[in-house]
Amino acid sequence: MVIVALGAIFFTKLQIRGTPDISVPIINVEAHYAGADTLYMEQEITTRIEKALKTVKNLDYITSQSSTGKSSITLSFLLSTDIEVALNDVRAKISDITYMFPQDMKAPSVAKLDADSFPSLFISVESDQYSDLELTKIVEDNLQTPLDKLESVGQSQIYGGREYIMRIEPDSKKLYQHKISLLEIESAIKEQNKDYPVGTIKTKSNNFIVTLEGSLSTPEEFGNIILKVQNGGIIKLRDIATISLTSPDEDIIFRYNGKSSIALGLIKESKANVIDLSHEVTKALERIKESMPKGISMGIAYDGATPVKASIYAVFQTIFEALILVVLVTYLFLASAKITLIPFVTIPVSLIGTFSVMYAFGFSINIFTLLAMILAIGLVVDDAIVMLENIFRYNEMGHKPMEAAMLASKEIGFAIIAMTITLAAVFLPVGFIEGLIGKLFIEFAWTLAFCVLFSGFVALTLTPMMSSRMVTKHNTDLPKFLVKFNDILQFIQNKYIYYLKLTFDNKKKFVIIIASSFIVLIISFKCTQKIFVPQEDDGFLQVSLKGPEGSSLESSTKVVKEAEKILANYKDILGYLMVIGAGGSDNVFGFIPLKNWGERSRSQETIKNMLNKQFSEIPGMSIYAMDPRSMVSGNARSPIEFTIQTNLEYDDLDKISQQFIDIMKTNPIFLNVNRNLQSAIPTINIEVNRDKAYLYGMDLANIGKTVQYLLAGQQIGAFRMSNDLYDVILQFNQKDRKDISDFSKILIRAKNNNMLPLESIANITEKISVKSYSHYNNSKSVTIASDLAPDGKIDDAINEINKIAAKLLDPSNTIIEYIGEIKQMREADSNMLITFVFALIFIYLVLAAQFESFTDPLLILLAVPFSITGSVLALWLAGNSLNMYSNIGIITLIGLITKNSIMIVEFANQLREKGVKVQEAIIESSKLRLRPILMTTLAAVVGALPLVFADGAGAAARNSIGFVIVGGLSIGTIFTIFVIPVIYQTFKKD
Repeated sequence: MVIVALGAIFFTKLQIRGTPDISVPIINVEAHYAGADTLYMEQEITTRIEKALKTVKNLDYITSQSSTGKSSITLSFLLSTDIEVALNDVRAKISDITYMFPQDMKAPSVAKLDADSFPSLFISVESDQYSDLELTKIVEDNLQTPLDKLESVGQSQIYGGREYIMRIEPDSKKLYQHKISLLEIESAIKEQNKDYPVGTIKTKSNNFIVTLEGSLSTPEEFGNIILKVQNGGIIKLRDIATISLTSPDEDIIFRYNGKSSIALGLIKESKANVIDLSHEVTKALERIKESMPKGISMGIAYDGATPVKASIYAVFQTIFEALILVVLVTYLFLASAKITLIPFVTIPVSLIGTFSVMYAFGFSINIFTLLAMILAIGLVVDDAIVMLENIFRYNEMGHKPMEAAMLASKEIGFAIIAMTITLAAVFLPVGFIEGLIGKLFIEFAWTLAFCVLFSGFVALTLTPMMSSRMVTKHNTDLPKFLVKFNDILQFIQNKYIYYLKLTFDNKKKFVIIIASSFIVLIISFKCTQKIFVPQEDDGFLQVSLKGPEGSSLESSTKVVKEAEKILANYKDILGYLMVIGAGGSDNVFGFIPLKNWGERSRSQETIKNMLNKQFSEIPGMSIYAMDPRSMVSGNARSPIEFTIQTNLEYDDLDKISQQFIDIMKTNPIFLNVNRNLQSAIPTINIEVNRDKAYLYGMDLANIGKTVQYLLAGQQIGAFRMSNDLYDVILQFNQKDRKDISDFSKILIRAKNNNMLPLESIANITEKISVKSYSHYNNSKSVTIASDLAPDGKIDDAINEINKIAAKLLDPSNTIIEYIGEIKQMREADSNMLITFVFALIFIYLVLAAQFESFTDPLLILLAVPFSITGSVLALWLAGNSLNMYSNIGIITLIGLITKNSIMIVEFANQLREKGVKVQEAIIESSKLRLRPILMTTLAAVVGALPLVFADGAGAAARNSIGFVIVGGLSIGTIFTIFVIPVIYQTFKKD
């Protein structure tokens, strides 16, 4: 009762999450230098930062992207890294090299890159009665402000909103007429748009703070700013510039279901989870809607918690199904509803008791811990069944219930302890796997281990106690189906002993059968697809669109509308949202929530492939519907990702990577092949004649700033309106920046106060240049990504890529390196192999200590290869894959299958101690232990069947583990009950 009470209390305190709480240590360094071209940023900024950071401790790899005016460096650390220590280390390294950067460049920013830094929930807001400016203000005040106060909300961002700005647009002709430079305008605005605190006045009763008010808030007030006195007259800002209260040029557009709208994206607080966020926001929206002005409609456009909640619900449903099936199997064998209650009690006691340990270790209720509990249902009854069956047998022999319980406990107690510790020990190495896989599966492994330990404790204590009071003489008046079932069991037992004796006399033929099983294992292993993680049907797709290089926001929006026309024809789609321009005017990302799993006729994979086929027909852009990347996929964009690294020039890298892609596209195993090298952006190059500039008294900073005012404008101050601060933007009038030729006519002030056109001191040319340069571990690189064809195998894809690389690349200057899922898969496979070996060593040592023998543990472990054969064969026949989940299932099998061997060997040893000969002992042991072996195996198999037939959210992971357990236990048990006795009889001596 104490175990159950404590477990129930701690269950209410456990957090519910989709996956274990893991913080991936990633740091991002960003440097901005307005006006610098891509090559300058790469050579002078990015490379310097990379060289300084390559000695940072625990660095796994470093990537960078250099583009016009921006350098972005991402450092990925080993998972065991203390992110705060790494952050301080990176900041110190950056601080040491700041003197190398241009004086007018701001110091690079250093920040943790949270894996959850992207919104997991979008709220769409629409209205026909308010302008975009008004609607943005309403969203800020009525929606963003109250939601930001929620505990689960970390950050929020408005997409598609429009902020007020004070736009000041000088007229170039008037500047020339009055000989006024932009720098003079900037200086005047900054000087005359601020308050001056001038001191305090003390009186007998009060102290007064004296402020000279100079801050401006209206276009009229800004227009009165005095620039200069000329010819006895005052030149004010309104004389040479247009001043307006307006909004910035639109740079981000949010569209929902084919209509422009405004969205609020919510990022969860670091310690919260998407379920908390979804619950709190949904509840808060009910209150907020009541206070919203009339004429506004809003709702959740995308909720990242939907697949998580669906998956957790499905797992809970699977737990219930497994529980019912295991109880039914137990009832079939025990033939008594009253006695079936005894092992049934062990299930809730073991599971509920585990909650207290989960809380102590800081675990949560998530997909992995719930998967462990599904498997535990079929396992925790094993010990109770073995104990109960033995008590039942002694009771049938004429012993009283109390006496039967004592004798059975004495006889089988050692085997139960051995089985429990062995199964728990197999999961100990899993908890020490390094990297992301270890962090994810430590909760799975240790939850299952503690469930098993609790079940062993209950089997040795509660089960005998209940049996002594509930077990009675065998009831002969049984239902016909139970009589028939027992007859079948007796028939199986008789045939088993017959074939076992036959096997003793035909060992050579049996060796051939064993050899054949290993051949089946090799064939199955080669034919089974190997991937990192199976793709789940999460109930939504992501969309990535890449427009023509350098394309405008308008042209990107145009092609998005074409994609929306395609999406509108899909009945299985709930809606679609698109964010245009968030990563540049030619960049778009989107989400496509699908209908619930039972309400649609097509799978996520089918819908994705159909969309991509239609998207490929849209001209002038690359657009892909993608599966959402799971947490275990890390930052991987696609299942196939690799970098081409070189010390050649980028032009060479451009040609090589394009050839690589062209060849990959001819192979049907690759889908949606793309790269991150963007090379066709049109640019204008301004080459200043430094001699002329010097003669005229012009410096590059003045020239560059003037050009910057023409193009993007500059934020030069702020103004207050309705208690909010907004930007003051200084930018050339639209008529002076509508055409490329306007560059040549930009007027720059010379030292003699004359205004000269830019073309008089610079050569202005158009060219095609690279938009961004990428580095991987400090080398020039390009990343190529691809999806895998539905019937494709990752090993085949890797082989094809290696063939292309051998054909195109010179290893002396250019190499490829696999990243993303393939890199993680290889690391996981290496870790799993080590874990597998250590699991066998752990079990061997535990068994050696328990049996006080070095040969018995080897004999018991001989069952393991046959269970692996069964599991891999089941995966192959089912069309499933060897992946992270199935590998964990195989390690679980080691502990499960050895339980059967332990029962046979332990009881045979007991008989031999009584003087029974080896062959007689092993035959008698096999005969008496067949029933509990069949009971426990069938309970575990039936308990895993709901995993095999699972569908919907998170089904792929459950399927993988289910096929391994069902196939491995079924075939492994068949071999175990023959192999172990034969080997025992062969090597044990009388």
